[in-house]
Amino acid sequence: MGSRKMSKFYKYSGVAEVKEDRVLNVKIITLGNFDILEGEQSILQTLNKRSYKIFELLKFFITFKDQKLLSETIVQKLWPDNDLQDPKNALRTQIYRLRKMLKNMGIMQEQEELGACRLAFESGFYVFSLNKNTVLDSDKFCELIKKGNELKHSNPQQAITYYSQALGLYRGEYLSENLYSEWVIPARNRYHRLYFRALLQQLELLKKAENYRSMLETCEDSFQIDLYEESVHVYYLEALLQLNQIKQATSHYKYITTKLYQELGVKPSPLLREIYLQIRQNPANKNDRKFDDIIRSLKDEELQEQAFYCEIDEFKDIYNLERRKSIRKPSNCFLGVITLINEGRQLDSSKQKTIMQKIKNILLCILRKGDVVTQWNNGIIMFIVTDISRENLSIISRRIENRYNREIGEEDLILKIKYEAIDEKLAIF
Repeated sequence: MGSRKMSKFYKYSGVAEVKEDRVLNVKIITLGNFDILEGEQSILQTLNKRSYKIFELLKFFITFKDQKLLSETIVQKLWPDNDLQDPKNALRTQIYRLRKMLKNMGIMQEQEELGACRLAFESGFYVFSLNKNTVLDSDKFCELIKKGNELKHSNPQQAITYYSQALGLYRGEYLSENLYSEWVIPARNRYHRLYFRALLQQLELLKKAENYRSMLETCEDSFQIDLYEESVHVYYLEALLQLNQIKQATSHYKYITTKLYQELGVKPSPLLREIYLQIRQNPANKNDRKFDDIIRSLKDEELQEQAFYCEIDEFKDIYNLERRKSIRKPSNCFLGVITLINEGRQLDSSKQKTIMQKIKNILLCILRKGDVVTQWNNGIIMFIVTDISRENLSIISRRIENRYNREIGEEDLILKIKYEAIDEKLAIF
């Protein structure tokens, strides 16, 4: 990591300066919140954080290190909305301040090869580079993934180690605090894509090695990065199944499918539904289990004091079960269909999504514990009510409409509620 000795920080014009007496050991963090470490101590904590443009310039140079950059390109990408009269001169001023800051931090030296970085102006181009005694986490991240990819077939255990180290470096999106900087987006997308490729490779290798507990830990870490990558939840559920954690698998499936639908409007994929079928037909239900164990398995969830919400596939199963029951006994079970009719302005998708969520919550509160609710699409919600006479359906409708008018009350939006008796002849699905 280099052998140049440096000394304690002291204040200089609001910036920490470093003198000789300890070893230079610089790490630059870009995956997550930006930071520069000397050893394990953050250098940036001692700096004046109001120097926003200087920090942006430094992050820009790090992102495009080793590339030849024209002044016009830098100004256009960094400050596209600024109407500068003399952009080149403004840039030269910021670069002068950046050089001064880096020198006072101790990571840029007069003898450039001894420092952590260099910033040169060559043939009309600016070129920023890092020296060998500086570790850039995004470079190390890519290097570890490359090693894992090379060894995943010949030495899977070593590949797992490399992938694990790489995933540990990914603490968040690239320069996550620069959320609205367009020049960051290509790099951010690239590292995000690399992260998930490495993650899925790691999970597949752990699955082949039957290391299911590590699979769980790896998935749980990834949920902190991105909760909505469905393929990761498939691995997570598979690991829970293999560890016979059926209750946790059932709970997680319901949690993530509801989350995906509420946040993204996405229904479970065929692969995720297949995993759910495996959960329902889990190997824990073997013939040689004790009767009490079987009963406990069936009762592994507390019954909620409200109607039951489920995804459309599970709703179809319940609906068709009621149809079959009607063959033996006349049905007093009804399918209710609620349609949101827009008679005025066109609703944007987010507003409609919010209203449908409120309608769903109204149904869950008003209907009884044994009733079932699902959402068919962005404008239709369905429910099943059992053990009720047709005369009492109007009471249910009135309660729903009153609650809707009280809590939502959009004049241009009207609820249409229709009922059909569920019997063997009625086949909607």
